Amino acid sequence: MSTTRMTRDTARSLDDAMPGLTYRDLSVALGLIASGPDHRAMIPFLVSALREQAPYLTGQMTMFEILRSANCLADIAVTGPPDG
Repeated sequence: MSTTRMTRDTARSLDDAMPGLTYRDLSVALGLIASGPDHRAMIPFLVSALREQAPYLTGQMTMFEILRSANCLADIAVTGPPDG
């Protein structure tokens, strides 16, 4: 029976780059997350808006916008009192 050990040489770093993502890939992924037809209808608009904003955003902010869009499309309710 062999075991796999993670060493410093094989460990992955948080600084490694993520695989590339096209806007078509994003659109398909958002379609899988969308909670219904009304939310799926929003996808082209969200992808278009991100495409326009992306040149002005950092990678971290681009990911934030992607996750925020996914949260909206999945219709995930926020629990607890509203901020403010």
